[in-house]
Amino acid sequence: MLHLVSTLVLFLVAAGLWARKKNPQWHQRLMIAAFSTDLLLVLYIEFTRHAVEKVVARIHPLIWFHATVSLAVLGCYVAMIILGRPMLAGKYETRSLHRALGITFVVLRSLNYVTSYMVV
Repeated sequence: MLHLVSTLVLFLVAAGLWARKKNPQWHQRLMIAAFSTDLLLVLYIEFTRHAVEKVVARIHPLIWFHATVSLAVLGCYVAMIILGRPMLAGKYETRSLHRALGITFVVLRSLNYVTSYMVV
């Protein structure tokens, strides 16, 4: 079930990337939907599985890597929203940084997805 939700998030991100030039408003909505879903997923995992306690209790590099990537993904979402908002108002000074961070985000979210199958 959790992997299904994570896959849905990837589809939201892909749809958001597709919509970025065609309709910036849809890009924003899709990416915020992806962020909200991802954040709720992390909170659900924490409250039902006590993920942080498991990471701290186990000294397994893959679990630490996955947890670090997961936090970095959430940080990227916040930074992307902050950098993207001015562009919706017609101010494009942040575009190159938003794009570079977007590439970083896609790589991190992909790593997060792959490693989620390894740390079950």
